[in-house]
Amino acid sequence: MQPSSISQNISVILAYRSPGRHLMDVFVDLKLWFDDITIVGPDYQEISNQIKILDGTWIENESCDIQDLWEKGIQSKNSTWYLLLEGREYISTVLKESILKIINSNENQSRWFPIKREIFFLKQRLKYPMEWTYDPKPGLLFGGNRKLKKIDFLKNRDEKPLEGKSIYFAENNVAEIISNSMPRAERIALDLYRIYPDLSLSNLIIKIIKIAPLNFYKNWILRRGIREGFEGLVFSLLDTITIILGYIRYHEKYTRSGKKIEDNLDCVKKILIIKLRGLGDAVLGTPVLKNIKKLMPNVSISVVTFNFSKPIFQNNPHIDELFGISGQPESNELNHLIKLLNSKKYDLLINLHARNFSSKIVKKIKVRWKINRSYFLREKYSDVLIGSDHNFDKSSIERDLDCLRAIGIKPQDKNPEIFLTEEEIKWADDFIIKEKIDQSKRLIIIHPTTNNSYTDWGIDRFILLANQLIHEKGHQVLACFPEKEKEISELLVEKLKGVFIHVGSLRKNMALISKADLMIDNCSAPSHISSALKIKTLVLMGADYKNIYRNEEIYKKNSFLFYKNVHCRDSFWSRCLPPDPCKNKVCLDHSIEDVLKKSLELLYK
Repeated sequence: MQPSSISQNISVILAYRSPGRHLMDVFVDLKLWFDDITIVGPDYQEISNQIKILDGTWIENESCDIQDLWEKGIQSKNSTWYLLLEGREYISTVLKESILKIINSNENQSRWFPIKREIFFLKQRLKYPMEWTYDPKPGLLFGGNRKLKKIDFLKNRDEKPLEGKSIYFAENNVAEIISNSMPRAERIALDLYRIYPDLSLSNLIIKIIKIAPLNFYKNWILRRGIREGFEGLVFSLLDTITIILGYIRYHEKYTRSGKKIEDNLDCVKKILIIKLRGLGDAVLGTPVLKNIKKLMPNVSISVVTFNFSKPIFQNNPHIDELFGISGQPESNELNHLIKLLNSKKYDLLINLHARNFSSKIVKKIKVRWKINRSYFLREKYSDVLIGSDHNFDKSSIERDLDCLRAIGIKPQDKNPEIFLTEEEIKWADDFIIKEKIDQSKRLIIIHPTTNNSYTDWGIDRFILLANQLIHEKGHQVLACFPEKEKEISELLVEKLKGVFIHVGSLRKNMALISKADLMIDNCSAPSHISSALKIKTLVLMGADYKNIYRNEEIYKKNSFLFYKNVHCRDSFWSRCLPPDPCKNKVCLDHSIEDVLKKSLELLYK
């Protein structure tokens, strides 16, 4: 029987990083004993809906740091006691009874009661206790009447563990270990920074030389990893490597930081922004420009992008010079651009997405300071390296804005922008008149194509949808295509009567989008453009991660995302990408009826 006193005094906080595994079973098991259970982690709709039905609380948070997730859960509660567990951690009956005993006693002086674990690692039960050095451990926390926010004190506590054990299912494979090493390294770096805010590189190297062999010895010998066989060896090695990465990350993030730039921002007069990505990414990069100009109004900004992305930045009042380059430039073109850029004598270079190609440019540009937005420990041609953060789902806009935060510029506006000329707007008005589009009816623009098969809802579905919008609902439908898709546009005209077609330049299509009442698109550039133009937008999401590309308020206010939380999204690397693309497209299984219904709701919202 469930003791009633437990429900009244305690909140269970379940933190998890990998959705689906064990979470539902753990929740159901705990629900037999505890009423108040809060789950903190990334949204996983199939499970979250079930949790909510069973009176559980779900707090969506994309952090991969267990301590951060626990703190978010605690901050949402006002309980006397907190049971802190991971979402893949079961507790034994003995442990449950021990928790009840301590809650009902008067032993409230101690704030923290640790829990011993029985661990399954690489699908094998470990005979001896081996846990990641810097991971916070589960336990029972006494909060009393105080509102808790931080739980840093959980480390280095020597209280006697509670009776009983939890059964903890740790990483299943090496790939999962490596993925989880990133947030652990970030936590190590932060803890080191709090102790040593300005540790020199030479002293850091000395510390690494000292701590690495000692940590391996601790795991391999003292914790008896040697007796665990392969699992013990993997754990000992990767725990040590994670600590080394944490120390490197400390140097990268805290001592090799942008303080020098921050202290000399008044000296920055000319800034070069490099954004060598696709059209949609170009749109998402525009908040960087306006935030610089707002806080540094006298600075000159130049932008380098691909030729096909230049229309996104044209007529932008924050840009003083715009340079383009081919997607696969010849050496002559690249050298000419580098020579031209060096002649400008920039003070600061910001590379918003460091890849091999852009790195070649960054390496050869002579500039006082360089900032690279890169992946963890990947890029070296910079004064400040902005890592991808341990949170893979962090939005693209936020990642770009991190480049500004690194040098003391606090972004104030995260909304993307596109600027049309008066001539372009007039051209769009003239086109509507010329094509005899009825302006008394709602205008819906569709973009039924995409460059990626894994984000393609299908032109046949768009045809059926447009047919209902035109012939059943009485709306005007305009399909916009780039010039390279003329043949596809002709196919649409052939199969569907009543649809208006425009095949032309990106800037003209942007002007037409600005006249729409609603934009319907795959997850591609036109939907980013329509959102930036503040046009209501319906996006048919495929394999792309919504939190990366559609996580800002501008996309939530006037947009709706058809998005399925399918099981294959669990992987860091999408399973639908070449060389073995998905044939089923379960993530794009959005019915025409549902899309039509939501389109009408948005239209009349």
